[in-house]
Amino acid sequence: MDIAQKVVTQTALTELWNSEGLLYARRAKQLGEAEIVRLLQDGSSFVVAEVGQSLRWISETDRFAFWKTEVKCRLIAPDADGFYLDDHPGNYCYAASMWTCASSPPIIVLEKHH
Repeated sequence: MDIAQKVVTQTALTELWNSEGLLYARRAKQLGEAEIVRLLQDGSSFVVAEVGQSLRWISETDRFAFWKTEVKCRLIAPDADGFYLDDHPGNYCYAASMWTCASSPPIIVLEKHH
């Protein structure tokens, strides 16, 4: 299969890929708001994982605006026992995790729940 056509089939993700192929990356830990802000300031970027869709990589120039307008109000706390979609704008939310990758700064993976 062409990697450009690969879609997310389940969450939690077990691998990451981009248009060039699979990335040698692994999930390191769940993230909260303060950790995401720090990672963004240090050069990390977002990728959104939604079942049935391709991974959506957020551009470096859009990452802060994306955080402020899309993610911050929909973030599930890493220590939450559960969540209700009704508690979030648009009835969807994100679970955030940090993935480490040898070839880049840590990647913030947002698994979308709706």
